[in-house]
Amino acid sequence: MNNMRADINRRFDQMFTITLWGFGVIFGGMGLLLGFVLWDRRTALTPAIRKTKEVDEQSESVVNALKELAAKNPDVKEALKHAVLL
Repeated sequence: MNNMRADINRRFDQMFTITLWGFGVIFGGMGLLLGFVLWDRRTALTPAIRKTKEVDEQSESVVNALKELAAKNPDVKEALKHAVLL
């Protein structure tokens, strides 16, 4: 009877150890995946942010050029007023 009890305890300890290792591997993998997702998101957004800044600068240049043209041409001035840029 004592041998059977010792065998059951040994098997239970082995099962417990395997379970802990399994959870460790799963949570470790989840941590790695989360780290990769955050790193990839940052690297993917950098070019988009840079391109957005370039487009904003170009639109400001176009608006400034149109305002300069509107100072000389009343038709352009009227068109910009309708577009709510003046």
